[in-house]
Amino acid sequence: MAIPVLPESAPFSSTQRAWLNGFFAGVFGLDRGTNGHATNGHSSNGHATNGHADSLPALAALAAPAAEEDYPWHDPALALGDRLKLAEGKPYPRVLMAAMAQLDCGACGYLCKTYSEAIAGGEETDLTKCSPGGKDTAKKLKELVAGRKSLPTLSADAHAGINGTGVNTHTGSNGAAAKVGSNGTHTGTFDRKNPFHAPLLECRSLNRPGSEKDVRFVAFSLRGSGLSYEVGDALGLMPENDPALVEAVLKAMGARGDELVSVPGGVRVHAYDALAKYYVITKVSDALASLLAAAATDASESGTLKTLVEDDVEGIPAAWDVLDLLEQFPSARAPIAEMIAALSPLQPRLYSISSSLKAHPEEVHLTVGVVRYTQGGRPRKGVASNFLTETLQTRQKAGVFVHTSPGFRLPASGDVPVIMVGPGTGIAPFRAFLEDRAAAGVKGKNWLFFGDQRQDCDFLYQDEMAAYLKNGVLTRLDTAFSRDQKEKVYVQHRMAQNAREIWGWLQEGAHFYVCGDARRMALDVDHALHALVAEQGKMSDEAAKEYVKSLSKAKRYQRDVY
Repeated sequence: MAIPVLPESAPFSSTQRAWLNGFFAGVFGLDRGTNGHATNGHSSNGHATNGHADSLPALAALAAPAAEEDYPWHDPALALGDRLKLAEGKPYPRVLMAAMAQLDCGACGYLCKTYSEAIAGGEETDLTKCSPGGKDTAKKLKELVAGRKSLPTLSADAHAGINGTGVNTHTGSNGAAAKVGSNGTHTGTFDRKNPFHAPLLECRSLNRPGSEKDVRFVAFSLRGSGLSYEVGDALGLMPENDPALVEAVLKAMGARGDELVSVPGGVRVHAYDALAKYYVITKVSDALASLLAAAATDASESGTLKTLVEDDVEGIPAAWDVLDLLEQFPSARAPIAEMIAALSPLQPRLYSISSSLKAHPEEVHLTVGVVRYTQGGRPRKGVASNFLTETLQTRQKAGVFVHTSPGFRLPASGDVPVIMVGPGTGIAPFRAFLEDRAAAGVKGKNWLFFGDQRQDCDFLYQDEMAAYLKNGVLTRLDTAFSRDQKEKVYVQHRMAQNAREIWGWLQEGAHFYVCGDARRMALDVDHALHALVAEQGKMSDEAAKEYVKSLSKAKRYQRDVY
């Protein structure tokens, strides 16, 4: 049954009408078992209850205005200035959080929320850890820390209630996923501090000859780990640095590699292992630059380094790695142990899981885009993707853990329609969604929008998607291959072409999912969604905005972006 929409003639303003339409969508979604509003982690399974007898608390939550815990700036598609504007007047840790990239990527060793709280509490002093936010975030954090007296603080009660992830897991200050998944499933005794060493089962290319990309299917065995996950979760990977870069940095430092140095945790290892497994060498830390500025024997080099460290606008070039720094300033050397200790700790990387345990017991699959480029006449490689596809060999092991993602979940009912937009490696969680629904034998409709550069060589999982179309698991598949015609076509264009049908699915209670690039694709898809809601729902732009917001509140619009 279609979800009712108030007519334009109803005696309400466009904003009120949009809010009520969203409210009705939530009511009917709950009645259909769509998990209309997720709880904040207090229920036994991490989801709202769906029966009629239990619907009143959920509806009350749906109807409530946005609370502090909603963190409206926690959206990577928003520009830095927009995020900070949303956080105006909020407590100091929340303003700090708004300055971060909002990806919860784990590269800093925290979630955005817990990193900001660690800075606010004085436990963390390194303001350059937000790699995705780059220099803009680092500069803004320095400004906010310097001017913190003008910002309100969290109340004692609010601080006491802080939970690193807002999920029903026990997390430490680093935001690591612990032992209980969002539906109460056991995720094993392994976490980021104690990862499971999983054997690599397979690593193969998903692209065909002629592609300009290198995307890999990567599979690990979880046998004997006790680890379990839900579709929508991420896999944390403990990567290692490129051996060739490690050797080059050691040589530039004047080290042999067998020197004993201390690493996080107080363990002493050889310098080679420290650079390979424990520290970031693809990015220059302020601490290392400051150390070398003081150690430089050439006055000009020392002055330049000091200027780079102190300059919040230009600063150390973001593209530099540690080898660049050492080669640019040959007189700047400190003892090996001090230089290594000044590096930032190497953090795990998170990858959207591409498999369902229902289809592949004791396995976990990933879809990995390999990062390679040339900078300054030297080839560069992504740390994790290079580790997975070049360094790690079949049957060798890598440290992994499950990172629960309660904000990216299939509907509780298998009868609910699902629309998925995932171009490129953004298809990763949707392969898992389709596997899960196929294995469960549910009847809900599934619609996938996929895009990439060329159909003949970049159609990831093409055979699998064709099979799902044939057997009816995939109801619709719309593709956009940008370079197969003169005019570039992207997934948002396919959405616009199918606006009436998408609106019809939304009226049936469909959940809408997006996975992929936050700053371009996800933003364009969001604009397309707002436009089709306004057009098909005959709403003003403001009313459409409120309607889409209501979808988000009802957990019917979910994004996994990076």
